[in-house]
Amino acid sequence: MTELRAKRHLLGSGALFTAGELAHCHSRPDPYASLAGLFSAKEAFVKALSSLGGAPAHTFPEVEVVHGPAGQPRIQLHGPIGRWRLRQDLAVEVSISHTGDLAGAVVVLLAGPARTGGRTP
Repeated sequence: MTELRAKRHLLGSGALFTAGELAHCHSRPDPYASLAGLFSAKEAFVKALSSLGGAPAHTFPEVEVVHGPAGQPRIQLHGPIGRWRLRQDLAVEVSISHTGDLAGAVVVLLAGPARTGGRTP
């Protein structure tokens, strides 16, 4: 979080976060903790995706962290990476945590039969 505070010029540049992500984080008690959590989720997604290969190039704003009605984080993909995910029948699950000056996230990618335990839904 200290690094994000030191690089405030990146926050509004559109290079890392969407307008929706910024609005969500600025509505939270500690915006920098929330931003660090979102950044961690995006980074975890990119690392998980790198193990698959074949994904199109994408930018961080195309990997958007949105929140469900109960506040649960979800990754929503836009552009070519979003269309690729649909063709691959890939589900993305994310968990974000932050405390003090640390933030972390875990992303799990589930493909095809793994999503339903081998059963047809």
